[in-house]
Parts: sequence; C-alpha cells; structure tokens
Amino acid sequence: MNPTSLLLPLRLAAALLLACCAAAASAQDYAAMIRQSQARQQAIVDAATQRGNGAVQQRMQDPQVQASYQQYAWRMQQAGQRPVDFPTYTYQYIYTNGFSAAGIAHMRQNEAGIAQREAAAVQGLRQAEAARGQAQQAQRDGYYRNQQEAGRGLMGQSTYAAPNGAQLALPHTWQPNTTQVHQGNTYHVDASGQYHVLAANGWWYPVAPR
Repeated sequence: MNPTSLLLPLRLAAALLLACCAAAASAQDYAAMIRQSQARQQAIVDAATQRGNGAVQQRMQDPQVQASYQQYAWRMQQAGQRPVDFPTYTYQYIYTNGFSAAGIAHMRQNEAGIAQREAAAVQGLRQAEAARGQAQQAQRDGYYRNQQEAGRGLMGQSTYAAPNGAQLALPHTWQPNTTQVHQGNTYHVDASGQYHVLAANGWWYPVAPR
C-alpha cells in the first residue's frame, strides 16, 4: 500500500479532532464568561440590597417615620384597605423623601429609567444571542464545507469557481494540455495547468480553485 494513501485519512482525522476540540473550548469559554458576568451582577445586587436594608432598618427607628406610618395605617383601615407593612412603608418613605411631590416625581422618573434600561438590556441580550447563534451556524456551515472539501480531496477532486459564480467539483488530477468531458461539460487544461470550461457560445472561460 502506498504510504501517501494512508496519510490523507490520518490528516483528515486529525483535522476533525482539532475542529471538535476548538468548538468545545469555545463553548466552555462562552459558558465561563456568562457565569462570571452573572456572578458580578449578583454581587452588585446583593451589595445594593444590603445597603438598602440597612437604611430601612435605621429609618424605622425614626419617630417621624413611625408617626407617619401610624397615620397612613389608620387611613387605610378607615378606607377598608390593608396597609403595607412597616418596612415596605419605610422604604417608600425614603424613596420619595417623605412622600413629597418632588420625591414622588423623582421616584417615577427613576422607575421609568429603570424600565427603559431593563428593556434595553433584554434587547441587547436577544441581539447577543442572535449574533452568537449566527456565529455558531457559520462555524457549523464552515465545518461542513471543509468536510465536503476534504471528502472530495480524498476522491481526487477539488472545488472550482466558474466566472458566473457556479461551484464545480472537478478532478484535480487532469494533466496539462488535455481536454476532458465531465458531467456534460467540456474542459481543457492548458500548459500551465489552468482549467477552462467551454460555454454554449463557443468561448472558453477559466475556472479557478476555490
């Protein structure tokens, strides 16, 4: 057996192994990046929650806030409604600066900004996921094309591009100064090894390896 004939399958197997390893490494890197980003975001949320809880606990000791809550709870009971608990009321009291008009306006503006940022974040995530999906599909398509090309190489063929953009699978073993009929078309290989295809108008057009 010719040693060269054994090298081609071995090279193909090695290329397949490297491609699979690269794809696995890429997926692992992306997953690690997502986990790190989520951990950072959670740490920020936890720190903000802790600071907020501390501020609420401190203001709950304020006699002014306690009196305000008692008045609020009395009004809600008179109206037959259930008041929110004291910690929630205290948080809202801080957020609105004592339920002042300016504080309420600030709260509404802030909440609207948060909603817009959340919507933008969701949109950005969707766009990132779509881009990642497109990149993965392009990687799969490229891998498939490479596999096809490797398979043709094992059969002594390569892909050539015609002037009109058509992709042609032709034997790359044709010798110079020969004319070949292949799959209904006539081809000529000139002295330099350049392939040409005979068109219906009688002209020869070059085809180049892709």
